[in-house]
Amino acid sequence: MPQRGQAEVLKREPDDLEARIANRKRELITEILEHKKNSSRSGASEAIHRINYHLSELSEILKADTSPKLSSGTRLRLVEWIAR
Repeated sequence: MPQRGQAEVLKREPDDLEARIANRKRELITEILEHKKNSSRSGASEAIHRINYHLSELSEILKADTSPKLSSGTRLRLVEWIAR
C-alpha cells in the first residue's frame, strides 16, 4: 500500500520544474559522495550535514503538498529550494 502522498506524486506529470529538482538532487548526492571520499579534509563532515539538511527540506516541501497538482506556493518553494 502506498504511503500518504506517494500515490499523488506518482500521478503528477513530469515538467521542467521536476526535471530541475531531480538534477539538483543528483548534484547534491554527488557532492555528498565527493565529500565522503575526501572525509579527512577539513569541513567535509559539516558540508555533508548541510547537504543532507538541504535534501530533507526538499522532502518536507513535497510532503506538505499532497494534491495531484503542485500548488503555486509549493512550486515557488521548490524554485527557491533549487536556487539555494
